[in-house]
Amino acid sequence: MTRFAADPDAAVGLGIRRKPIDASRIPTPTPPVTNNAKPPSSYPTSAENIQTLSPTPQRPKKKLTPLPALIADKPSSYIDTVQAINNRRLDTDADDSGSQSTTTYPTTTSSDNTNSNDATVENKNSNSKESNRMERPPRGPSSDPVRTQLREKIDDLRSEHEGDQSNLLKLVDLADALRLFDVQYHDGGSAQLEAIETYNKAIYMALKKRNKKLELGKETNRSLGGTVNVPEEIILDYSARSVDGILCALYTSIGKVYFMANMFEKAVESYTKALVVEPFYLDAMAARGSSRIILGEFEGAAQDLTVVMEKDRPGRFLDVFTGLARILQAREKAVPGGWEPMIESVKELISTMETQYANLSHNVGGKNMIAKTLNRLLHVLFLYHDVKTKNTDAAWENISKSYRYKMGALPQWNAGFEMQKIAATKQIFSRGFWPDGVGSKSYVPIFIIGFVRSGSTLLERVLDAHPRIVGTGENSVFNGRLDEIRNKIVETSLQGDANALSSVISSLADDVVDEMRQRWKMVSSGEEQTAVGKEPERFVDKMLTNYYNVGFIHMLFPNALILHVVREPMDTVWSAYKHEFPGGTLDYTSDFSSLAELYASYRDLMDHWDRELPGRVTHVRYEDMVHDMPGVAKKIVDATSLEWDDTILEFHKKKQAVNTLSTTQVRKGVYKDSLQAWKRYETHLSPLVDLLGERTTYKIKTSLHGYKQPSVEEKREEEVENKESSSTAGSEQADEESQLKDEL
Repeated sequence: MTRFAADPDAAVGLGIRRKPIDASRIPTPTPPVTNNAKPPSSYPTSAENIQTLSPTPQRPKKKLTPLPALIADKPSSYIDTVQAINNRRLDTDADDSGSQSTTTYPTTTSSDNTNSNDATVENKNSNSKESNRMERPPRGPSSDPVRTQLREKIDDLRSEHEGDQSNLLKLVDLADALRLFDVQYHDGGSAQLEAIETYNKAIYMALKKRNKKLELGKETNRSLGGTVNVPEEIILDYSARSVDGILCALYTSIGKVYFMANMFEKAVESYTKALVVEPFYLDAMAARGSSRIILGEFEGAAQDLTVVMEKDRPGRFLDVFTGLARILQAREKAVPGGWEPMIESVKELISTMETQYANLSHNVGGKNMIAKTLNRLLHVLFLYHDVKTKNTDAAWENISKSYRYKMGALPQWNAGFEMQKIAATKQIFSRGFWPDGVGSKSYVPIFIIGFVRSGSTLLERVLDAHPRIVGTGENSVFNGRLDEIRNKIVETSLQGDANALSSVISSLADDVVDEMRQRWKMVSSGEEQTAVGKEPERFVDKMLTNYYNVGFIHMLFPNALILHVVREPMDTVWSAYKHEFPGGTLDYTSDFSSLAELYASYRDLMDHWDRELPGRVTHVRYEDMVHDMPGVAKKIVDATSLEWDDTILEFHKKKQAVNTLSTTQVRKGVYKDSLQAWKRYETHLSPLVDLLGERTTYKIKTSLHGYKQPSVEEKREEEVENKESSSTAGSEQADEESQLKDEL
């Protein structure tokens, strides 16, 4: 599954870092920085729905439970436990068929005309009569003090802007604060619309200022300090930048908001506008390369990232190496020179930075910064040996060294705490907790849950290929509103009025569905909405760690389909171990003991849901999808109560951007390369096998109603048919190539 890139640059200019905000909640820039300069951020290239109740298993009839009695039994315990699980959500990665194009770099031509047109376009968005932030259902107060403080800061910045609407810098501060909120809280993009609107207003003002300078014959690229070097202005405060420097930063920043909103084409457009102003504005170029990977434009992405690698002498954008490694894994020929030029640069950087690390014996902060960078660079060497040289010993040596640096820079894992959270959840969400007749009757949401790297992206792509279903990715609306959902349910429950609780729960569910629709309208293009014809009937929420929240999902959406993706345990944990996730709890999948605890806790909680809500969660085995996609896909669609569509099986041909660690994999369709992949490293993984014990097997079966695994004979027949089909396709392609040669 996946996730989003940390964007430390979002806080630039806000003054937030000077206030006593919990520093752990604000992403830390990776490369070492000198002279107190703020490094720019570039989105890492890695990045990893809501369902209807399947007609499959029928839950047993149970006796009506009067809610007031439930709460009266243990009100204090209820509150304590809800508070104990308040912060349990994980920032998970994306668990992990676009067109390809080679794009030349823009040149600075007719910038005054181009920018004038841009100003006209951007101003259309900025003059809306009603603020975009009012389009979504309002959210209640948060119990997270850091989130509350950031919201208060945003409110203050709004007031400052409204009091001085001609002040560009105040408008930029507001836009950056909204982007910071979006980066830190993956809540379904509650701040994205307003952030986009605010950046557009700022861009319009900056363009007017630039055009006026051009009309007067003045320079637009000279900073307040007198320098003419727009790419280097990235380390300056906005007030010290040139007009061109401000404009490049704004185009790049709004591009990053589009990126977070899964609007990758618009992100690329924004980055390109920055590069029209300054062709070597590396922040925009690195970010554009990352977006192009997601769009499947590997050649263009490789071109962008290669230029950044060559030009980035201060080492501000080291994530480009990870991006290039992903491209090389997917299509090696897309990168000129293949692996070797990049690996040579990586090795030189590692040697230099290890020397720096050794010399900073008493500077803990500096050592941690370098350690995080070494972690990523050594991980690139692991990928090189894992994918290219196939040298498993060299690969293991590099990933082990990478993770020693990484874990050394992280706070120590709180062993046992994960199990405590699971125990608290199980204590509350047990039979008798859910009264009959409460919750929305909606079938609109489809939820995909499971452990990271379990195959959820493949399942979401299959669902999204249906013309009436839309995948919304991992920026979960439900998960973003969960804080409010918890608080209101607890508050209303304590009143002892079952009717009031029923009304509140229905209202909360309606708000989730309404916001899903609003998000779809924002993210989807006009062409996509026209193709669909009308609003989708189902929205897929792929926040995998909602396995923590099945109890709340069932309370709000008792009819929603909950699909649990199950993968062979060792393949799952090995894939989780070897992948780098954005910062958060999943950092600890890089250590055997914490990874084992996370996985065992997940299994324990899933067993709990099956016991307490038998048949409520529908299990889908990844291996069944790989071996029998047609059979599984048809039963999944049956579970949604929608009609089958033959185009679903061509899901990998659909042009859809996928922002997860599985971005490059799902474009291949169904493949079997990852099955039993852990066996290559079996010797090295033996300590993890011991820690998992009996959890190294998972005997649960696909529980889709009516699904039956094909027999051995049927599998053989299918393999023969696939080979014949492949042979025929290859012959047809050869004939076409021969005919083309003759014509030439």
